[in-house]
Amino acid sequence: MTKRHAEKFLFFLVIFALISGLCCVGSFSHAASGSHTYRASIGPKPKAHPVAVENQVPVQPDPAAGAVNEAPTSSESETAATVPASASSSQTEKAVSKSGADKKPVKPAPKEASSAPAAKDAKAKTQDRPDEEKQAVKPATYRDLYLNVQAALLINMSTGEVYYEHNPDKAIQPASITKLLTLYLIREALAQGKLSPTTPIPVSAKAVKTRGSRMRLKRDEKVPLNELIKGISVVSANNACVAVAEYFGKGDASKFVAQMNAKAKKIGMVNSKFKNPNGLPASGQLSTARDIAKLSMAYLRSFPEALKVHSMTSHTYHGSTHRNANSLLRTYKGVDGLKTGFVCEAGYNITATAKRGDTRLIAVVLGAQNSAVRQKETARLLDFGFRRAAKDEKVAEKSSAGGKKPKA
Repeated sequence: MTKRHAEKFLFFLVIFALISGLCCVGSFSHAASGSHTYRASIGPKPKAHPVAVENQVPVQPDPAAGAVNEAPTSSESETAATVPASASSSQTEKAVSKSGADKKPVKPAPKEASSAPAAKDAKAKTQDRPDEEKQAVKPATYRDLYLNVQAALLINMSTGEVYYEHNPDKAIQPASITKLLTLYLIREALAQGKLSPTTPIPVSAKAVKTRGSRMRLKRDEKVPLNELIKGISVVSANNACVAVAEYFGKGDASKFVAQMNAKAKKIGMVNSKFKNPNGLPASGQLSTARDIAKLSMAYLRSFPEALKVHSMTSHTYHGSTHRNANSLLRTYKGVDGLKTGFVCEAGYNITATAKRGDTRLIAVVLGAQNSAVRQKETARLLDFGFRRAAKDEKVAEKSSAGGKKPKA
């Protein structure tokens, strides 16, 4: 190759190199905004890891800003969570100590400090819950014990625990169980000294004509209050209820019914409404198994002596004897009350109480097909309750025995 050809070759190489460089600069300088292409002409591609903390200039704390070791706010904690793990608080302390700018090292706030106290408080609340709440057992249902009735409720009156419930808030006509509320007001008046057991109660023509179950009352006679109480409790006498209601209302039974509804509200019978003092069919007169259980417990706690009358299997007045419709008094061990009822629309109802040992149960059964079914299903419900109570007692005894320290 001649010298002339060599010079031309070198000249073309230089020109090619210059043109190539200009093209590269133009392409990278016009990269679109947000592009992930790195601009080689501006600077090198950054490394995946951050710059070492030792090479960073430590931030000097501002004395006017207050304490620097306070926990960060929630927004600061969220920001701190995005910091890579390599930039840890220990390295920050190391950098501050190396710089010598501040003799007192900055104490970093614990990671996620804002959420830690909340989690700690939640755990503490869980631990502080009483054992009763932790070990609370839900009431059994028809899946555990099928009863051929419309509604039922079983309560251990000794502990207040609900053992069983089936449609406990279903609205049903209470029938003669209504008389339990009438008796509640009568016994309350006796306890307050407004009446005495021997107070004579006049019997009106309206009371005598009252239909349904009755005791032998005569028009215009005056009957001692204690005899009417027995007639209402044992015979389920509708006419006796009217006589008492008229006496309390000074001739107007509706005033007594208003007192009944006020008392029901005070007891907590929120789903009940009464239209008469005896439970005879009336539009809008409704109650529930739960409300009847509340009434039964309030009645027995206020007037436990009433069971002496409710446990009577029969009552005689003016030579006429009537048997108590609560057949469980004669067939089930421990039953000593309370009240039955029947109307065609509702069926056969009962609120029964039984006691064995230290356990007293309240069983409410509503809407049985007949009196035999009512007796059978109520007995099954009481059996279920006493088995449950016995089981609970064994568990309690075992728990208390395990807590005792052995003798030395």
